[in-house]
Amino acid sequence: MRQVFGMILRFGLSPLGTLSYTAVLAAMLLFWGANVHQAIFWLPVLIFLAVSAYYDISAYAVQRRKGLTSAQVADAVLERLWPRREKGAPR
Repeated sequence: MRQVFGMILRFGLSPLGTLSYTAVLAAMLLFWGANVHQAIFWLPVLIFLAVSAYYDISAYAVQRRKGLTSAQVADAVLERLWPRREKGAPR
């Protein structure tokens, strides 16, 4: 289960994940009846994409400055969210 969660986390932290989440936001707005030809549709999509891109770029810069790979970053985040238990430790 931990490996599956790690793969999902690695995807979620990637730029591809950001584009996917933006597409899902646009699909949900369309599902809720937003009109593609109005600014009320594009405004939240563009704000979400801009903020997500800013965080992706800043995280990438820190990652490269520290010399880490994407897998190492995802493993560190996973370890913080879901720490490994020592053998023999109570549940």
